[in-house]
Amino acid sequence: MGVLIETSTGWGNGMVSGIASYLDDCGESWNVFLEPRGKFEPLHIPKGWNGDGIIARVNNAELAEEILKAGIPCVNVSWYDYGEGTIARCTLDEEESGRLAAKYYLNKKYSYFAYCGSPWRPDYEDLFGRAYSQYLQTAGYTCHTYPAPGIDRQQPWIDQLRQLGTWLTKLPKPCGVLAIDTQTSRQLIDAAKFAELGVPETIAVLAGEHDELASGITRPKLSMLDNAAHSVGYNAAQLLDRIMRGEANRGELVTIKPTNVISKKSTDWTVLSDERLMRALRFVRDNFHHPIQVADLAEQAGISRRLLEQLFDRHLEITPSKQILLVRLDEAKHLLDRSVLAMSEIASRCGFDSPEVMCRAFQRELQLSPTKYRQTRRGG
Repeated sequence: MGVLIETSTGWGNGMVSGIASYLDDCGESWNVFLEPRGKFEPLHIPKGWNGDGIIARVNNAELAEEILKAGIPCVNVSWYDYGEGTIARCTLDEEESGRLAAKYYLNKKYSYFAYCGSPWRPDYEDLFGRAYSQYLQTAGYTCHTYPAPGIDRQQPWIDQLRQLGTWLTKLPKPCGVLAIDTQTSRQLIDAAKFAELGVPETIAVLAGEHDELASGITRPKLSMLDNAAHSVGYNAAQLLDRIMRGEANRGELVTIKPTNVISKKSTDWTVLSDERLMRALRFVRDNFHHPIQVADLAEQAGISRRLLEQLFDRHLEITPSKQILLVRLDEAKHLLDRSVLAMSEIASRCGFDSPEVMCRAFQRELQLSPTKYRQTRRGG
């Protein structure tokens, strides 16, 4: 089996890890062809290679034609739909991902929004950005979109920053900006700094893909949509296995739902007029893995518990204890999706008193157990 996926990104690594997990679970002894590849490097079927199946990021027409000509069963894990109906596809739900990003900013009480696509994807029909914009419009807001054709890849780096910085300067503030990927997001942050715009208090930046390395090297650290690379890889391997066994057709489509946003410093701003409430929210973000209580939030905010509860209800329509729970659940979902950690370890890392407490929270909020959640994300 051939894996034609770049290994230079967190997304690619997570995808390959998901494929490996499927092989572990199903007991398959596939001989896997995999080579190191860059994100925008053209991928091809190796000359002389005659395998039984392919999992590939089919991001160009030439690769799609190669696959169809070879007649080898393939699962495309890209948002590109080359070979639609003839090459199976397993990918993150683009439109639901865009809507999740919009909900994230709306929950942070933003009123101004923008979207920036990528000049490195000239043939991509941007359903992700369109869904983000449409959801905001349905909620009564305008989404400012970076004007086509976007950044010229041949431009000097400093000119690209000036161009982006000029656009950011003209946006209403404070503005929540969504970018399609980590590369574009990092460029937005650089452009904001160049234009002397604070991130995140003036311009918040959210990346539409997950890459821990890219986030960690960015200052401020980059918030990212969890694009469930491990789950996509796992389900893609499962789909390919079914196709090779004759149990699925070669044009099948499997979409994986996004789960949450991994919040870092680049969106660490809630558009609220009350600094006391913001101190409480930051405290939850930084300390959810500890056994914190509502009283601890009130102490950090410098107010009584009763006033804190009133502020949460007035501005966020949620209780402080529910806020703590939701942050813990988001981290638990992230670990269940991207790791093989035991339930006891996940519960401990997320601030739950025990695995049983975490299980009850999952049942109450998501109507399924943590084990079932993990199985569902992995096609079980």
